[in-house]
Amino acid sequence: MRASFSIDALTSEQTAALGRHRARWAAIGRSTEPANRAGAEEGVRLAYRLAGLAPPVRFVWCGSPLALARLGGCASCADGVNVKSAILDRPLRKVAAAVGDRLKRRVQAMVESTVNAADVLVAAAAQSVLRAVPREEVTLLRYLREARPPSLAFALRTLLGRCGLRYDAAGQHDLAVLGGYEYLRNVLGLREETAPLIGLWQVAMSAGWLQPHENVCWLVERPRILRGDAQDRLHSTSGPALQFADGWSVWAWKGVEVPRWLIERPERITLAAIDDEDDVQVRRCMIEIMTPARFVKLGGAMRIAEDETGILWRKIWLTYDAWAAVEVINATPEPDGTHKHYFLQVPPDMRSAREAVAWTYGLSPKAYLRLVART
Repeated sequence: MRASFSIDALTSEQTAALGRHRARWAAIGRSTEPANRAGAEEGVRLAYRLAGLAPPVRFVWCGSPLALARLGGCASCADGVNVKSAILDRPLRKVAAAVGDRLKRRVQAMVESTVNAADVLVAAAAQSVLRAVPREEVTLLRYLREARPPSLAFALRTLLGRCGLRYDAAGQHDLAVLGGYEYLRNVLGLREETAPLIGLWQVAMSAGWLQPHENVCWLVERPRILRGDAQDRLHSTSGPALQFADGWSVWAWKGVEVPRWLIERPERITLAAIDDEDDVQVRRCMIEIMTPARFVKLGGAMRIAEDETGILWRKIWLTYDAWAAVEVINATPEPDGTHKHYFLQVPPDMRSAREAVAWTYGLSPKAYLRLVART
């Protein structure tokens, strides 16, 4: 029989365990190790049984979420209806309700904000995947013509446009919420309340994405490359920032997806290539990769103003886009006596170098002058 007492505060030991569980689930979400296929399949079987369903007859492993989108999008009557709601959504709601009866709201909030804190890098990888999946208009006529499993729920989702990988499958970013419940089970002892999630924990620790149907479950290998910068944006200076086992990859510079050649052949970036680029964000990346110093040296920008703080440079394109940077000199000399020059990107409407430098400090030109005068 379940105890009726409510947990209204955490002990110091329980509080310390929050950080350990957060680190553990961050590592799970960012893992690039090959999937534990046997462990993942056993977890799926258990998740089906705990949801009151017969385990799937077969498993299909995919090299990337895009491969899953292609295969899972062609589910037939033999595969059965999608059961993501039954094995993931409903158990999570059930466990949330049971846990809510045992925990004070402030304890729940502490666990959620610490253990379940969103991982920006994992979320960015998921968004790159979802952007890459071709958008297909799925109509009821097509649904019937392709002999999909008859399902009122699927028919309603089709009418509402809630079909495809985003709705039919779950990735590491979706399963991250399981970390908080594992903490509640292992540290606070809420074993009965969290029992419906045992199989899902095993799946999350063993594989990447999954798309469950009645008779078949598609599973995806984890990414073999996942790289980010200090701000957890997808980023790599030497190769793909995200890559899966079948070779599907994303090249990114500070969170912006860019063509492969920009990362692997940066020497091919020219002023003409920058001018020909239609995507403003990619154009900014091209200048950064080339370096603003080289961009200016090659004549890519015009000198707008100069004063004791530095030089203001600007480039305006016919597409109503503009780039500006202020060139400043480090006052501290290098060992050889020279002074390094730095280019700081600023809003293109800056009118003087002083205004631009002040902007980098979050100050007005007058406030910046007062600051300089005091120091």
